[in-house]
Amino acid sequence: MRSTLAARVAAAAAICLSLTGIGAAGPATACACGGVALPVNAAATASVDHEVALLHWDGRQETIVMQLALRTGTEDAALIVPTPAPAQVSAGSADTFAELDELTAPEVVTERRWFAPSGEGATAGAPGAPTVVDQVRLGPLEATTLTGGELDGVRNWLRDNGYALRPEVIATLEPYLREGWSFVALRLTGAAPLTGPLDPIRLSFAADRLVYPMRMSSAAGTAQYVRLYVLGEHRVVRADPDAAGQVVSVAFAGRIFGARDPDLARLSANGHDYLTELSVAIRTPWAITSDFTFTAAPADTAFREQVRRREDVLLFGSPAGPQLVVGALLLVVALVLAVPLVRRVRR
Repeated sequence: MRSTLAARVAAAAAICLSLTGIGAAGPATACACGGVALPVNAAATASVDHEVALLHWDGRQETIVMQLALRTGTEDAALIVPTPAPAQVSAGSADTFAELDELTAPEVVTERRWFAPSGEGATAGAPGAPTVVDQVRLGPLEATTLTGGELDGVRNWLRDNGYALRPEVIATLEPYLREGWSFVALRLTGAAPLTGPLDPIRLSFAADRLVYPMRMSSAAGTAQYVRLYVLGEHRVVRADPDAAGQVVSVAFAGRIFGARDPDLARLSANGHDYLTELSVAIRTPWAITSDFTFTAAPADTAFREQVRRREDVLLFGSPAGPQLVVGALLLVVALVLAVPLVRRVRR
């Protein structure tokens, strides 16, 4: 199931490209939702291979169910995710994205071409330090929710816990701290380096609007790609000022019914069953100035991508060939016999 999800995300170009940091302070990367930190003395690097998230806001509480795939050369790595208020972190389920994958799959349109065979075969702590609000273990992950503090205090907390971010990544934390945001530090605690998708995690926090954190990606050195599923009462469009300078495409829009996955069933209840799937490509991440925000689209117009598939059907050389030929001959005979009858009726 995990490999299927990863393959579809890659094929759909909804991949958060790996961004390997450099410098003696410890390699760090940035993905759309935050920054990755490695142990200070680690010689290895880490990369985020894909990023996909489900978003929902009920007017007071926002939920983000996020799935990332990491490639690390060390058993220790951390991801820093900013949130407007302290987040409650819990385990998500890969079944959520499996069902989303099923619900939003492109419509396959088959175009049949009839032909006769040609004879060839077919081919195909310190002052300014943040406060630790909560800490939970989720399989190979340790999630720590931090709030308050100043930039130096957050940097010192990361350093004291064995991690460091590049100066340009640290600088992206300052606007969030100034606005009173909190942070979730997700740390790998397994005994071996990880290559592949992590189990999804669920972040729930108070919010006065639907938002997806993006400003830390301004420290990225290469293009950013992210795929978002947004559940709400209506179809949504981006409302933040950065949207005009990014490539935003709709892959699916429509209401979903009878969700089997518990997260989808819960979040899509009470009229919040309109799902908008967005793919975003950011060619110039250094121009990012805002997080993603959303507003209702002018209309709830449904949309589903189409994939056209050509199907070649043999008139001969296949089990159905003789029946098709006989059927065609009978149709011709019927037309021939009908012509005199029509003429007599007219006279």
